Amino acid sequence: MSDRPRLLLVLSDIHCGSVVGLMPPETETVTGNKIGFGKNVHHAWLWEKWEDMQKRFAKIRGKSPYAMLLNGDLTEGVHHNSIENLTQLIEDHANMAVECLEPLANKACQVLVTQGTECHTHNIESYIAKKLKARSGKALPQWLFKIAGTLVSATHHISTAGRAVSESSALGAELGNARLQSARSGHEIPTVFLRGHRHVGGWYSDGAGLMGITGGWQFLTRYGRKVVPSSVPRPSALVLDWRSLPDGSLPVVNEISFPSPQGDIDVL
Repeated sequence: MSDRPRLLLVLSDIHCGSVVGLMPPETETVTGNKIGFGKNVHHAWLWEKWEDMQKRFAKIRGKSPYAMLLNGDLTEGVHHNSIENLTQLIEDHANMAVECLEPLANKACQVLVTQGTECHTHNIESYIAKKLKARSGKALPQWLFKIAGTLVSATHHISTAGRAVSESSALGAELGNARLQSARSGHEIPTVFLRGHRHVGGWYSDGAGLMGITGGWQFLTRYGRKVVPSSVPRPSALVLDWRSLPDGSLPVVNEISFPSPQGDIDVL
């Protein structure tokens, strides 16, 4: 078996450090304090699904080598006078992210880290990249790389998703625009485009290209309830699989997704 990966695990938007984002069951801050879930049901549910995602990925992977793309917003950061942070030190947020991601990173043959939204990350991504022994030892605003002979473009940002009915058309429009921008600049045109940011996962293919979005591992914040009040979080991972395909092909897409549970319903 070749040690070159033909399998790509894609994750983004885990927002460690948020009171409604991903975190380990117990973490130690840089001041030595211990933080756990307590009665926070959001943290407990997200961690349960995070462990489930790893088990499901392990079943898909088998013993095959894989690369991992961490496509932005791995930390919540300290921003906009938010009262929804676990701690006010972004180093704590970064260390939580490393603790969550290390088990996957340690088994990957390559790890790539993308820069996210500045207010969430403050350039802490390169610290995370070094801790995870990622490629180049730093985070980049965009990754262009070939896996199984297929050119992939990965960057964090894409337009947000306010309307569920227009999600697929937005992905198709973004795919077409990204290819056109590459073509008219005389660049080699990627086949696969990967994005995060909008917290609504999914993927679209027109048979010649693929646009994949990873869902956010964070429940709605107060800001989220203002701008996308109807959104239902669906944490997800994408597993792109070229193992049974010729070089340069579109991959088989496995989406591991977890719709969040409905809240309590009051009876009046």
